[in-house]
Amino acid sequence: MRSPFGTRVRSVVGSRSLSWVAACACLVTAVPARAEGPDALEDPFHLSLGTFLVNSNTEVRVDGKLGTGTPIDWDKSFGDEGDQTRIRLDGSWRFAKRHKVRAMIFSTSRTESREFDREIEWDDEVFPVGTRIKGEVDFAVYQVAYEYLFLRREAWELGASIGVHYTTFETKLSATVETPGGTGSGTRTADADLNAPLPVIGLHGTWGLGHDLWLDATAQFFSLSIDEYSGSLQDYRVGLIWQPRSWVGVGIGYNLFSVDVDVDTSGFEGTLDWQYDGPIIYYSVLF
Repeated sequence: MRSPFGTRVRSVVGSRSLSWVAACACLVTAVPARAEGPDALEDPFHLSLGTFLVNSNTEVRVDGKLGTGTPIDWDKSFGDEGDQTRIRLDGSWRFAKRHKVRAMIFSTSRTESREFDREIEWDDEVFPVGTRIKGEVDFAVYQVAYEYLFLRREAWELGASIGVHYTTFETKLSATVETPGGTGSGTRTADADLNAPLPVIGLHGTWGLGHDLWLDATAQFFSLSIDEYSGSLQDYRVGLIWQPRSWVGVGIGYNLFSVDVDVDTSGFEGTLDWQYDGPIIYYSVLF
């Protein structure tokens, strides 16, 4: 381990001066060196678990066999006062000097109710004007990627990755609707689900800033048109991590993630344009 102090000795004349230099050298070597802390450029495993202060934008259209559905801007239509959960888990395994496997899980769910001043058609179900509709959304992304570190220096590294994002999306509208003639009421429900695998390529960098601080940045993108899927995915994330101990670390940063797909499957026919962006805070483990 390197001593935290550099020592440079010039020629000294006289026995007293030589004795003084020898004494200082003894004191320097007697100072205990600081124990090495976690090293994001060497340690095999890195895990982080966080939540978001997110600005989201969700636009969905679910078509039916009888025609095109009504596009719904979820945030404008339902607002953001309902029940929401947002969790992101990231992990990496450095199994060789220049090779990593990275994984990510993101999950968010929302439930809101609003009265609509327009007719909503959703998967061949029609909700009349003035109906109070309950909207439910569950969105999750699972990612696995291989990363090769093509640049490695003493204080930073940069790698390229290739992998796949697997997106799952479930949405449901439900309402109590008066029957024609006002003779009673009934429940109408329309739901749809989407499973979209999207390959991605990306760049990832880590920089040591000193004082147990690390800067971590990721950029991923892909555009694809294959079989029943056509769309694009973007994921940009930058974070500043304070990691004084292996099991004690805190990170703050910014994340933008968006999925824009057109789908024609048995479970979901229509479009999904989903984006979240905003600050994140997370707990970090490095070992």
